[in-house]
Amino acid sequence: MSVKLSELAIGKSAILDGFSISQLHKKMLSMGVSPGQSISVLRRLPLKGNLYVKINGRSIAFRHEEASQILVRV
Repeated sequence: MSVKLSELAIGKSAILDGFSISQLHKKMLSMGVSPGQSISVLRRLPLKGNLYVKINGRSIAFRHEEASQILVRV
């Protein structure tokens, strides 16, 4: 089942499934992040703030708008 990354609870892990907009897909690929990789939520700032995740041992922050465009499989 695919859900938005912005909906994934803190401490939960999932598999990166895809991106709903191509600009974000290009940005993620340039950072070495691609579908099929494991992603876990580390921290979330209040009021739709940044979402901090760990992908391949690296910590990355996403804006809420970006996280809502990333699909993950739980």
